[in-house]
Amino acid sequence: MKYKSTRDGSQQYSFEEALFSGYAPDGGLFVPTSLPSITAEEHLIPWSKLTFPELAYSVLRMFISIAEINDDHLKDTCNKSFLADEFDEKMIVPVKRLGTAFIAELFHGPTFCFKDMGMRPVIHLLSHFATLRNKPTTLLVSTTGDTGPAAVHAVSDVANPLLTILVHYPRGQISAFQRKQLTTIDSKCVKVASFEGGGDDMDWPIKETLLMNTNGETFGGRTFCGINSYNIGRPLMQMVHFIWIYLRMVEKFEAEPGD
Repeated sequence: MKYKSTRDGSQQYSFEEALFSGYAPDGGLFVPTSLPSITAEEHLIPWSKLTFPELAYSVLRMFISIAEINDDHLKDTCNKSFLADEFDEKMIVPVKRLGTAFIAELFHGPTFCFKDMGMRPVIHLLSHFATLRNKPTTLLVSTTGDTGPAAVHAVSDVANPLLTILVHYPRGQISAFQRKQLTTIDSKCVKVASFEGGGDDMDWPIKETLLMNTNGETFGGRTFCGINSYNIGRPLMQMVHFIWIYLRMVEKFEAEPGD
């Protein structure tokens, strides 16, 4: 599986290159060059019997070449991302009935936010590649509340000295609870700074820094990587819980996957 920019599709990139770049070198977003085909018999029916970490592995395997990360390492990443002692619900994402509706609970992670679902695998993958390449990497994040806590908690858990994070949040514009989640993490790998302005005001400075990175400029041998939602890793990882929810709904209606 290779990736291309939404602006110039002529160049192809590995998953690792896309993950560490955040934005494509031309300022576009990374997308897969093609989408894998999924059938009920080969995929959905077998997937319906898997645990959440097992499903995460099976889905991500379709988007990450085995030449970049082998089966054992990818399985280990998925297992570490969804540990039982980090999630207070065995199912990870339980689907419960409420009257005539069904509710998917996405708040059972360590920061009580659905961002845990995508952020934890992304951080574990970044840590894996940083160690493999001996590549000091600083993650850049701008947050209005949810993304930051999920990111700093995951970086703190990984505790890889090659992987640090700098989080920016607008002063006075996030909840007291979220601010405490950001500022009470005891980790040498985490730095948090507030700024005056609106929630989106840090987007452009971060993008400029990342584009300098991809254009070959160096920062003392350190790589900067953006992990807000433009990073291809985020939608790939968060795709898993949508498939999981679909499969749980199929069970509840006693149907067959693909019906």
